[in-house]
Amino acid sequence: MKNFNLSLKGAQTPFPQAIVNLHGSAQTPRLSTSERQTLRDVCDTLLPSLAPEGGDDAELFLLNANMIGVAAAIEEGIARLSKRQRSLLKRLLNSLERPLFIALLIHQPRRFGDLTRAERERVLSSMSMSTLRWLRTGFQAVKRLATYYFYSITDGEGLNPTWPALKYKSSDNPPAIQPSLKLTSVKRATTLEADVCIVGAGAGGPVIAGELAAAGLRVIVLEAGGGQQSPDFDQREAVGMQRLYLDAGMTATRDLGIAILAGAGVGGGTRVNWQTAIKLPDYIRREFSERSGCRVFVEDSFTRSLDAVAARLNVNEAESVVNSNNAKLRDGCEALGYRWSMIQRNARNCDPTQCGYCTFGCRHGGKQSTAVTYLDDAQRLGDVSIVPRCRVERLVISDGRVTGVEAIAIDAETGRGHTMQVRALIVVMAAGAIHSPALLLRSGLDLPAIGRNLFLHPTTTVAGVYSETVAPWLGPPQTILCDEFSELKDNYGFRLETAPVHPGMMALATPWFSARDHRRRMQQLSNTSVFIVLVRDREGGRVRVARSGRPVIEYRPGKLERALLQRGIQEAVKVHAAAGADEILAPHARKQCFRQGSPESLAVKDFCARLSRQAVDRNWATLYSAHQMGTCRMGADARTAVCDSDGEVFGVRGLFIGDASALPGATGVNPMISIMALAHHTAQRIKAR
Repeated sequence: MKNFNLSLKGAQTPFPQAIVNLHGSAQTPRLSTSERQTLRDVCDTLLPSLAPEGGDDAELFLLNANMIGVAAAIEEGIARLSKRQRSLLKRLLNSLERPLFIALLIHQPRRFGDLTRAERERVLSSMSMSTLRWLRTGFQAVKRLATYYFYSITDGEGLNPTWPALKYKSSDNPPAIQPSLKLTSVKRATTLEADVCIVGAGAGGPVIAGELAAAGLRVIVLEAGGGQQSPDFDQREAVGMQRLYLDAGMTATRDLGIAILAGAGVGGGTRVNWQTAIKLPDYIRREFSERSGCRVFVEDSFTRSLDAVAARLNVNEAESVVNSNNAKLRDGCEALGYRWSMIQRNARNCDPTQCGYCTFGCRHGGKQSTAVTYLDDAQRLGDVSIVPRCRVERLVISDGRVTGVEAIAIDAETGRGHTMQVRALIVVMAAGAIHSPALLLRSGLDLPAIGRNLFLHPTTTVAGVYSETVAPWLGPPQTILCDEFSELKDNYGFRLETAPVHPGMMALATPWFSARDHRRRMQQLSNTSVFIVLVRDREGGRVRVARSGRPVIEYRPGKLERALLQRGIQEAVKVHAAAGADEILAPHARKQCFRQGSPESLAVKDFCARLSRQAVDRNWATLYSAHQMGTCRMGADARTAVCDSDGEVFGVRGLFIGDASALPGATGVNPMISIMALAHHTAQRIKAR
């Protein structure tokens, strides 16, 4: 069995003899020698070599974490964790080497490294269901990272040894369209001037850039992430997550209770999302208007912005090809009489055979991201500079007016940072609902609502295993939506959608009850369909800044959100069962598995009743967020909001909010169109000044 390498750009250094970062350069070890050995022991317990039994693929079961270099990959990733999260991980590793700690878990007063493998499994299982929250959190942190890397990192040929047994084939990176954007690289300390400086190139910022450039304004767009365009997209999972997601996909709430998936780079979330293009529902528009005191949400001008954005993105249903994964949701809903509909997508001449890999960037150009639409428009029609790898440190404000920004720009060739100033009398914050409030706070603004009212659409998954092949990574990611339960309590409820899954994310999401159980579930990947439960949250969280200036995300689902997650899991189980799933796995730390027709299995109704009693927060179940909103919300009162109905920040002339943070609450639907429409509307107000 050969030793695998973490080789995202062709690096050939084998694990674990050296630690290599995901760009191929050497890294200083971040763990002590004893901590590193304990981490290796934990990874080898989670993912050991196992003697194949009946139905087991021998090649898959004989693999182990150390062969693939999992522990070293985790150590390299520790740099992206917050100081508190790094401290938690080190605390856990050190605790495992204390005999008294082990004795408290399994009544064996020995170091973790001295235990048999069966005893180690008992320790990890005990941690996963411990009443001590920090133990559950620590277990989940290591389990999620280890299983993700085991099934996603690749060798120098771009392959992972688990994939053949999973029947998974990664993208062959087909020919790409030529890049259309001209990007600016900063090689030295620089000062630039413009009419407008836009901080962030995700969903909202490019819309404003395109609108203002067409109106004749000089625009500079600063983006903290990379500048990859179509030919640069390597559609393998580990590479895509590393390059195109915030913090390489490792962002999470402070307690690690919710994994945060957010796009980073030119195009932001629009280049990695699942192309679900849903306009803000009318009942949410009315609620937003009443909640914020801003009539903009119910005015015809906002309707025109919604329509303008949908038209530019070529939103349509004709390209919503229903793959097998989405068909399971449709078929189950039809069998139960639940309301479902086709999803419109921002697509133009997509190649459905490539669509499943577009969550790591679309090489074909069919995904109508803001990079290939509004930013392309902006540079074709006006004077627009786009600077990637540029992190804005603070706003420059004088006498109640913004006058520019101060930033650090990274030279892509040397990795060196250069100071950069942009002078502009209009600055648009579009860094997203996590980083926009952090920048305002770093800049000394003291509006009480900054960072508050963070809405995440807390989301979880339910997997169904079918007798036929599903191949959930292939085809358009989301084309079927169930909104039967969207208004269970007032305007709050949940929607059921599908998730396109690749091996690493499937491994991360699959609960670990034992090494053999997890391996067998992963072996069923090609026959698995995954539904997501997307909850509209009423209680918000908060974004603060640490002493380092780094954002800290504080969020815990409230009573309503927990109830909706529990109900949503039950309904997803019912839909899978109605669609004919042989086995259904809920996302809880305590094993909750339904087997259709099995003599020892409960009836669906009884199984769902049991699920209603299972906790879903605080790492008792795996939760995610792909939608972050509300931390600089629009409103009529500076005591409860950050910007007015024009998008201008209270007390700072010329400073505008142009991203998801301006939304007054959770949209309840995938928010891309809502974010872009509000940015479009704000751009009209800026032009009218």
